[in-house]
Amino acid sequence: MLRDDGDILKEAALSLVPLLAEQAARTDEERRLTTSTVSALRESGLFALGTPRADGGHGARVRTAVEVCEALAHGCAASSWIVGIAYGGNLFASQLAPAERAQIWAHDPGAFVCGTANASGTVRRTGGGWVLSGRWPYLSGIHHASWALLGFDWTDDSGAPQRGMALVPASALSIEEVWRTAGMRGTGSNTAVVEEIPVPDSRVVSLSAMAEGEYRRRHPDEPRVIFHLSINLPLVATAVGIAAATLHRVVGAVRGGKRVVSPLHTLVAEAPSHQVNVADAATLIDSARLHLLRAADEVDAAAAAGRMPPLTDRARLRMDAAHAMQCARRAVGLLLDTAGAGSSVNGSVLERAWRDIETASRHAALSIHTSREIYGRALFGAGLPPSPAL
Repeated sequence: MLRDDGDILKEAALSLVPLLAEQAARTDEERRLTTSTVSALRESGLFALGTPRADGGHGARVRTAVEVCEALAHGCAASSWIVGIAYGGNLFASQLAPAERAQIWAHDPGAFVCGTANASGTVRRTGGGWVLSGRWPYLSGIHHASWALLGFDWTDDSGAPQRGMALVPASALSIEEVWRTAGMRGTGSNTAVVEEIPVPDSRVVSLSAMAEGEYRRRHPDEPRVIFHLSINLPLVATAVGIAAATLHRVVGAVRGGKRVVSPLHTLVAEAPSHQVNVADAATLIDSARLHLLRAADEVDAAAAAGRMPPLTDRARLRMDAAHAMQCARRAVGLLLDTAGAGSSVNGSVLERAWRDIETASRHAALSIHTSREIYGRALFGAGLPPSPAL
């Protein structure tokens, strides 16, 4: 299995683009990755980006995951998204003790963990653990993951609110097929249902303990992310990849002699309005990528040092991610203006890109509105409520 050599991993991702592109329409139609796609991603080791090296994975940096996911999105946005989800899920699960990590990866280094940090369902305390019941929506990759992390809240002995995630085997979940969306259909982000499933304390990741560096002390030989923005950045990379692929396709069509219906020009390439349009789109994509890579590098530096960045920096990093996502969405909109109404034909690559970017860019964790407010309040020192999202 490959190690974390960013160039090699990116080359592996690029080598899969033709296959992913060939499978993308079927992935979209079936609302989950195809068997061929899953096999290719597993065999390439890309599901193991976030798996620790000690457990047979890459132990990849966030920047590597970002570059891999952008590359994969040139073939299939859903595949890129699931690789990003696997990266984040495996990062979270790697906080657990070695014995629990062995349960996940000892017999299958390619196994990956999906999940959600959003609290749902109900929990009750038992001796040495918890019992979970309820429904957890939007678990991207649930059809292909071996394990899932389910978010829940509790109150500690001092009365303080806490949030964590419980690791459960995917085989213990029932799946409600409710993912009926316009875009990102292939992520299969359905709802997991559990009924009275016991989870020992040893399989719970506490967001407070993570922020306080407890897991850094548990695994001192590994870079340890102690705030969870890193799981979102590869998802932003999916959107940047969608936009970059759309730019490549639209520019290629124009260079190939695409005609324009206009009394002023014969070819799209001759029209100054389209020249400016495409230039703006390309600049937006560059801006998205620059913000995204800056954020990835800062998160990697914090992980290597095992430190929590100051609140203002964390707010800016969240803003970087949301701004990059918005830049990617705006770029696709401009490019489709140049591509014309033909880009809306059902089943076309551009139509799928439009649906996917419109859906992905509205992920709650990447809301530009929330991120702007958080960043502005942090800059003013106006105070923010205690939250694991910060």
